[in-house]
Amino acid sequence: MPSPAPQFGLTYDFRNPPQWRRPWAQFYDEMLDEVQLAEQLGYDHVWITEHHFIDDGYTPSVLPIAAAVARLTSRVRIGTWVLLLPLHNAIRVAEDAATVDILSNGRFDLGVGLGYRIEEFDGFGVDRRKRAAIMEESLQIITRTLNGETVSLDGEHYQVQNVTVTPPPVQQPFPLWVGARSVPAARRAARFRANLMIVADRPVYEAWADQLAAQGDDPADFQVLLSAGGFVTDDPEALWEQLRPHQQYLRDTYGKWYREAADLGPDDPLGRLIGQTDEDLRERFVAGPPDQVAESIARTLEWIPAQHVISMAAPPGAPREVARESMQRFANEVIPHFREAAAR
Repeated sequence: MPSPAPQFGLTYDFRNPPQWRRPWAQFYDEMLDEVQLAEQLGYDHVWITEHHFIDDGYTPSVLPIAAAVARLTSRVRIGTWVLLLPLHNAIRVAEDAATVDILSNGRFDLGVGLGYRIEEFDGFGVDRRKRAAIMEESLQIITRTLNGETVSLDGEHYQVQNVTVTPPPVQQPFPLWVGARSVPAARRAARFRANLMIVADRPVYEAWADQLAAQGDDPADFQVLLSAGGFVTDDPEALWEQLRPHQQYLRDTYGKWYREAADLGPDDPLGRLIGQTDEDLRERFVAGPPDQVAESIARTLEWIPAQHVISMAAPPGAPREVARESMQRFANEVIPHFREAAAR
């Protein structure tokens, strides 16, 4: 029996850098219009990512945007890639996630992660050194309340009594995803029986799968979401020249955050951006005809068996017409490659 085709989605960070800035209300309208276009084109899901206190407006409020997307769409699934859980009150997250799930009639996926930026923890008054312990207690509250339990917890960071989320989410059991960039984070995701969100890192995937198997769970019963993809174009060099300053902006901002975090090792899949040259960027820039982009994705899926593949429509500040042309061609010429192969 052939394997099912992966589902494909887009990530949105709502970054509006000063050097390419458009009026904020106009910019949000454009991005939400693009999400609606993604649904019309047949994408399976959209994912909203979170950071704070950044001058380009990197999405600080993912759940309000998810609620807006829920009311503007009818089919596409909506997720967070990722909500930085230690910066939020876990009970508030559970209630808001349930509300978005209701507004979307059961189309919401809550993806959470640990976070790392020093400024964010300082800004919220959260001890960054304790973020893993906060994450553990938060996950206890969220997994149990969203699945209908009344929860009491006498922990180091939460002391709650008889908490029930009402109204409950539509989906039961509720789909929880945990982002992981390290083996300990992958094992944590498995312990909470969560689906896995990763960059292309085989050891992290294996740690998650091995932990599930060790505790008696079948990894095949869970989902993996992988960041991969590319831009469809007949002239990759021209597209590279057009997007090069935006790709450099993406590298430089993330690189700065990773250097400041200081505890991201050389094996961290995000930490590898530190010190990337323009030549490195060009080498990693996946762009070309649809067959070439599909082949690149297929190679990654041979390495890590993922059911979901996500990519950016375009890097920050890039012209939206470029993003829309590429996403249209990807939907029309790359996604069918996988669906037709699965049907054979």
